[in-house]
Amino acid sequence: MSVKYYFVLFFSLVLNFTQAQPTNNLKVVSSPSGSQYTKINKSGRTVIPNGRYLTPYGKSVEVAPHPYGLALSADGTVAVTANSGTSPISISIIKNLKSENPIVLQVPPGPSTDKGVLASVFMGLAISPDNKTVYVAGGQENKIYLFSVDTGAKLDSVDCSVAVNGEKTPDGYIGDMKLSKDGRYLYAVDQMLFRMIVVDTKSKKIVASAKSGRYPFGIILSPDQQKVYVANVGMFEYSKIGNIEAEKDYKNALDFPAFGFGSEEMKNGTRINSLDIPGLGDPNVPESFSVWSFAVKDPLNPEIQAKIKTGALVGEMIEGIPAVGGSSPNSLAVTDRYVFASNGTNDNISVIDMEHDTIAAEIPLKLHESVKQFRGVIPFGLAVSPDQKRLFVAESGVNAIGVVDIPSLKVVGHIPSGWFPAKLEVTPDGKTLVVSNAKGFGSGPNGGKTFQEGKEGSYIGNLMKGSVSVMDIPDEKQLHKLTQEVISNNYLIENYHKIQKHRANNPIPVYGGEKESPIKYLVFISKENRTYDEIFGQVKKGRGDPTIARYGHHATFTNKNKSVLVDNSTVMPNHLKLVSEFAMSDNFYVDSDVSADGHRWLVNTYPNEWVESTVPASYGGNRSYDEKSKAPGSLGMNGSAGAIYPEDYNEAGSMWEHLERNKVEFYNFGFGTMFEPAFYDDSFKYSGIKHYVNFPVPLPMFSRTSKTYPTYNTAIPDQFRISQFINEFDEKWIKPGAEMPSIITVIIPNDHGAGERPEAGYPFRESYMADNDLAVGRIVEYLSHTPFWKNMAIVITEDDAQNGIDHVDAHRSVLMVISPYVKRNHVSSVHYSFGSIFKTFWNVIGLPYLNQYDAAANDFADFFTAKPNFTPYNAVDVDLRIFDPKKALTPLDEKFDWKAVKESPMIDDVDDMQDDQKEKPEYRLENQKRK
Repeated sequence: MSVKYYFVLFFSLVLNFTQAQPTNNLKVVSSPSGSQYTKINKSGRTVIPNGRYLTPYGKSVEVAPHPYGLALSADGTVAVTANSGTSPISISIIKNLKSENPIVLQVPPGPSTDKGVLASVFMGLAISPDNKTVYVAGGQENKIYLFSVDTGAKLDSVDCSVAVNGEKTPDGYIGDMKLSKDGRYLYAVDQMLFRMIVVDTKSKKIVASAKSGRYPFGIILSPDQQKVYVANVGMFEYSKIGNIEAEKDYKNALDFPAFGFGSEEMKNGTRINSLDIPGLGDPNVPESFSVWSFAVKDPLNPEIQAKIKTGALVGEMIEGIPAVGGSSPNSLAVTDRYVFASNGTNDNISVIDMEHDTIAAEIPLKLHESVKQFRGVIPFGLAVSPDQKRLFVAESGVNAIGVVDIPSLKVVGHIPSGWFPAKLEVTPDGKTLVVSNAKGFGSGPNGGKTFQEGKEGSYIGNLMKGSVSVMDIPDEKQLHKLTQEVISNNYLIENYHKIQKHRANNPIPVYGGEKESPIKYLVFISKENRTYDEIFGQVKKGRGDPTIARYGHHATFTNKNKSVLVDNSTVMPNHLKLVSEFAMSDNFYVDSDVSADGHRWLVNTYPNEWVESTVPASYGGNRSYDEKSKAPGSLGMNGSAGAIYPEDYNEAGSMWEHLERNKVEFYNFGFGTMFEPAFYDDSFKYSGIKHYVNFPVPLPMFSRTSKTYPTYNTAIPDQFRISQFINEFDEKWIKPGAEMPSIITVIIPNDHGAGERPEAGYPFRESYMADNDLAVGRIVEYLSHTPFWKNMAIVITEDDAQNGIDHVDAHRSVLMVISPYVKRNHVSSVHYSFGSIFKTFWNVIGLPYLNQYDAAANDFADFFTAKPNFTPYNAVDVDLRIFDPKKALTPLDEKFDWKAVKESPMIDDVDDMQDDQKEKPEYRLENQKRK
């Protein structure tokens, strides 16, 4: 039997997502990868972590990580990318662009950010008409830099912290920009100050500024140079609550966010205890998700002409579902007649009539009929051909370039690109398309015997090199062929009945089938930041590298100052026992690079262009929150948060909205409440975090989240979390007539690791892994002894894999499936991603899919058998040399010296994780000796 038959789905073809009975015309869609492992193959087909293929058209040129900005010289021979990091923060100057071997000059050179040359970069680039100077947006440095196109030498800079009247504006964040045809004026967006600025390139000073909408992101100048258009991706202007932050007022800080999104309290504000919580207002005001038009006939006096709402409004009914997220208009392109705006959330392009500044049309981006009702194309960068007959769209979510015929405003085809195409340009001769691919070909492995560690090290953020695709624009015949290639790169599409007969007895039904699953209760557990190899590398049935299994058997390690040695220990015995008694995957990958995007994926929210572009900047120290800032956008510099923000919301929302509107009950322990900025303190044992900003949580989870279960905070033992979970579970559902919710979500985060705290029971970094391991063992033991076990499945994974190394891919991570219905001691080698988890959940519950990532993933059928084994699980003890749970917190006794705990790190510290990875060669050596 072909492996692919195990990973299928049924799509309801009616637009309102209602379940229909199967017919001969219905299709099933899954991942094209089948059981292939993620692998980079630059001359063939690359398999990326979500199970899709990359076959970029044309020539690929490697650049530094995350090139979210792109500019092309007037003669079309030079391209420049702005690389947001993680490291290095840089620009890449590509010369002789169309030659067989273009020359790449990176500024600054090497794998490290040079604070003296280019400390911050974000997207914005422009090249002078004489091809001699490249202007670079300096992000949080609040500058625009000037570099030599020829040599890469730094020439000068524009200080954007000085206003026209000489007043200081120190808190700006300079992003996208456009240069006038004559090179005299540079128009740029300032994301933090919500403004558009005008720079005189002769005096190198700001000569004008104008208020824009919230979080201005994209900018374009009309061909006649009379108008500037700015795209705003923000929804709200957030506010601090009182003086809580300034006074470090832990007592009055909120244990839980003040309100749910869309509530009256969110709109108008509320009062909690003695605190007045500012409201956020209407999400559909002109300042949010809009394109603003400015008259710049006199560049020194820009005037607002129109505030144009693009795409769908929040709450608007779209195909039977009220839109949860806003349109996220992010990039712009222009002809003599039209302005085009890419709506990243709505998967369409708004066409603005330039004469009247009104919406003339919208162009939907639908890659295939079978997935037309699901979002996930993520339109980003735009470019118009010189003859104004073609519009090219970076379709970031499907790794392709959409081609639109401008006269008819119809999509005519798609071209395969690299991973996450961001920006694109057309050469002046109209023959070549240049595309910056933010994730290039992916990371590849970051450890193991065959990994050759270069100067950039092993950290995933440094390995995610970008690429620039140089493509000859295809003719109509070629475009048709390339379109089919894009479809097959993203989806395996088959007939429903052909698939259904192969799944008749499996507990994971094909969606739309008549058979119900015996599984009624799903428990979804997320941990933090680990790879497959470091925990399961020694599992013989799996594809692992035992030399880097530092949390497996026979581990030898010391504390940081090497004063204490632990020899021949098993750090995570419950994980190893669980996969021997139940099932695991050796071919599962997190879609995320780091925790910030990982916590979006964990709630079935795919990161849009706003998240994808800002996260690496944040992790590279290029987008930092400053509590002293007075800028209206300062609270959007939120880095590594473990929650979703209104700017991130997908059109159909997250799993929370999906469950509520389908009347499926759920309950949440610790997911999605960790906003940044906020307080972390070792005394917050019932919350893990305290809030002083009026960020809203998704409304469905507001009343369905535990108020006594702490979210991420490594100063709080996972043992305490599990005791709280058991207490609340007993209270709510272990009583006559009580029914457990269909889905329970739980965060058990201490395998993230933190600094050594021997006085608190954590003498080693490994102590956190042991704490986490025992907690996982305890929760599975508890759940498997409840009355719900006979109809339960538990799925355990990580939010990301950035803090470990793996010999297959830096994105490969932990996936354990625990249920009476799983195959015992089974290792599944089917290709899985985050979408696979949710696809399986929806198949079990009988819900439609939410987006293209769950719809086109492989489900977990390969894990399951029709013959259940109801034997419960019994946890094993921890090695007390590594972690003493009684010292950290006796589970039945809450007496604990919380104030003795000194270290409670934020969710991700890049330097900390890189330092941790530098220790790995010692573990490899010791483990090799043990084997």
